[in-house]
Amino acid sequence: MLRVDKTSELKIDKDCFIDGAWVDYYVRVIVATCQSFRVKVESIRMCHSRKKGLHLYIKICPPIESSKANMLQWLLGDDSARVDFNRARIDSGLEEWNKLFEVAGRRLKTIYRADEGIAS
Repeated sequence: MLRVDKTSELKIDKDCFIDGAWVDYYVRVIVATCQSFRVKVESIRMCHSRKKGLHLYIKICPPIESSKANMLQWLLGDDSARVDFNRARIDSGLEEWNKLFEVAGRRLKTIYRADEGIAS
């Protein structure tokens, strides 16, 4: 298997729209899940996806192996087809394995910072 660099960002594709209050709970799940793998969540940014649902960008520390990042993304509910594609990209040695497709000019909203907690 080819080696891919470690990553410091998790990307999650959630193909559904949810109530804003649910996002606060989801942030807590993200932070707790990452902590259980000795990974600290530094920040979480979010935007609406191109077709439906949400995209989340999770900055983590320390950087982790790509296969572990893909597994964490799966645990956090990333789209299952995307998880499979990412696994194949990692196995082939592709450095740009973790893609989300955004509309040009789309702004990300910070919903969590480690030093501030959940943003309202």
